[in-house]
Amino acid sequence: MPELPPSGILRSWFVRLLAGAALGLSLFAAESWLLLRSGVVGMDIPVEGPYAALMAAVRPVIPGLLLRVAAVYAVAGAVLAAAATLLARAWGRGGPLATLGQGLLLFSLLAWDRAIARPALFDDLPALRPVLAWLVDHGEPWHPRVFAAGWLVVHAMAWVLRPGAGRGRRALWLGGAAASTAGVLLVGQGSWGQGKAAHPLVVVIGIDAFRPDRLESQGGTGAVAPNVERLLEEGTLFTRAYTPIAQTEPAWRSLLTARWPHETGVRYSLTSDARMQLQRTFAESFAQAGWRTVFATDCSRFHAEGPASGFETRLQPPRGAVNFLLEKLRYRAVGVFADHALGAAWLPEFIDNRALAGIHDPMGYSERLASRLVDEASQGPTLFAFHATAAHFPGDPVHPFYRRFVSASEPLERRLRMHFAPVSPGAKGGWNRPGAEALYDELIAQADAQVGTLLDALRRAGRYDDALILLMSDHGESFHADREDLAGATPVHGARLSEEENRILLAVKPPRGRGTAPASVDALVRLVDVGPTLLELSGLPGLTDVDGVSLAPLLRGEAWAPLSLYAETGFTHVLPEVFDPGHWPGAPRAFDAYRIRPDGVVEMGPAAHVGILQEKDVGAFDGQRWWVDRPQADGRVWRSCSGDCAGPDALALEAWFDGVQGRLAPGGWRKVAGHVDDSGKRQPAGTLRSPEQLLRLRPGQRTGPAHPQPRGG
Repeated sequence: MPELPPSGILRSWFVRLLAGAALGLSLFAAESWLLLRSGVVGMDIPVEGPYAALMAAVRPVIPGLLLRVAAVYAVAGAVLAAAATLLARAWGRGGPLATLGQGLLLFSLLAWDRAIARPALFDDLPALRPVLAWLVDHGEPWHPRVFAAGWLVVHAMAWVLRPGAGRGRRALWLGGAAASTAGVLLVGQGSWGQGKAAHPLVVVIGIDAFRPDRLESQGGTGAVAPNVERLLEEGTLFTRAYTPIAQTEPAWRSLLTARWPHETGVRYSLTSDARMQLQRTFAESFAQAGWRTVFATDCSRFHAEGPASGFETRLQPPRGAVNFLLEKLRYRAVGVFADHALGAAWLPEFIDNRALAGIHDPMGYSERLASRLVDEASQGPTLFAFHATAAHFPGDPVHPFYRRFVSASEPLERRLRMHFAPVSPGAKGGWNRPGAEALYDELIAQADAQVGTLLDALRRAGRYDDALILLMSDHGESFHADREDLAGATPVHGARLSEEENRILLAVKPPRGRGTAPASVDALVRLVDVGPTLLELSGLPGLTDVDGVSLAPLLRGEAWAPLSLYAETGFTHVLPEVFDPGHWPGAPRAFDAYRIRPDGVVEMGPAAHVGILQEKDVGAFDGQRWWVDRPQADGRVWRSCSGDCAGPDALALEAWFDGVQGRLAPGGWRKVAGHVDDSGKRQPAGTLRSPEQLLRLRPGQRTGPAHPQPRGG
């Protein structure tokens, strides 16, 4: 019968593990103290004034959240203590100081590795800036790993060769090493496996803010999005696709319902749920046909899908005030110790949340999501939608993307993370346009790599060929190329109706490849056409009484009646008069424009809602010309036309524009489902809008009283 280890050994191990856990909790306390007193990189947390409602909403969840974070620190400290004890005893008995030294070295190796992989984890620590800058320029992931491997080999040799180490111990150690190596090899060679039946699979992938001019066929270099380029080899690219609104939440609502924003009720980010029109979505149609429907995103601060989306399963960070608080909780050791599947299961709010710069591991997230995609697809017909948000704030590229396009001469803070600079003439935000576009390209490349992870998983599982895959972006991005006085300002989307902001990526790979479908389609198409297209290609009934149409005829090469786009601006931090002097600027842009519900959901308040609707530009586009209505500070509306504005086509587009807004005939208006009129008053459903409420000023008219023509919307 084997002898039991002496109780002294057990006590020694228990004491060391307890000491390691205590050190981990001490690190947690130190980071908490720094969070409360530090003001670097916007980490201060004001709790007075309008922020009181925010803190009141998140206070109930903070204790449980912090306890889970503290548990990560304690467990990590204990694990490091155990590993350090083994390493220290390779040289003999190993006293406390030797164990502590080994533990600090192990922690340093982990931090070294993470600083190379995700430097934004440490970029707000001024003392580490010089070291971090060197690592960003010269560090490679294999550096800390080779050092660690060498360190372990030295200790293994010392363990085996030291006096008193018998053959049994050497055999035990070698056997354990062999088993560990075999385990690593087995994990590395694991197979995704193919499902027994190839259930129908539709995959919708949205890359936030992707501008199609980054594609090689559209004037780009081809280096930004190689995975997208590869998919296009087997699919059809719609080269003139546009979104009706260049902001994520309202764009996705129009995508799901196939309706214009003024019909969905979602016309800006953080729209109140009470203002949303509950309309059928294409996801709901898939679900009612017996399909599994899944939506996933790694950022939900300004776009979260609820039950009204029609997706039965929604994988996203917590919505509302809690998520805005999490952005401030820079517990860096969470990013060091918990950036893996186990950590994501324990702290998904941190590990799978794009809002946490450096802590979130986008590539690990995409690998876990790819596994979920393959698993869902193996269980039945599946609609799986993923919204990749790498190009949004905090905009922190990870290795190797932070070396792709931004010049090494740029300051470190502009290489590792987005920083806000006001969009105002002569902005002194430290940005320059080439640097801002280069950082954007790195982030798009990072999102493209996430997309590649999902597509490669489908290939390994044997599901790529038979999957219907639709690739899109919700909007573009403007770097103010037409305004030299804004060269130092933050990029923006949703502020203007423009090619840069409203033109989007849209491509379809049918099951078994493109076949006889064209490689590209130049007809104008819209984001609202996505749902009807997916339903027809999947053999399901289409949505009724919607603005979108199926693009399947274009994929079959059939004749096509030209389409027109209705579009409107969103709501951004940019005052509209920056781009249009004399524009009505009434929407408030302070924190108190929002309200926080008792459940913590952040919504736009009623006063801001009225101002936003009054402030919007609305327009129509047919590929040749834009008609745009711009509200002016004096209460009139300036209607302008850009492009080919003469002839019957221009007049036809203008008439269509009036019809979409609600005009049936001169002086007539259709009934609407409730709206805010141009005086700012809420009108009940079914009321008629008076044609004298708003004047329209047309090009060529003299200033002063204009003809009393109404505007809808």
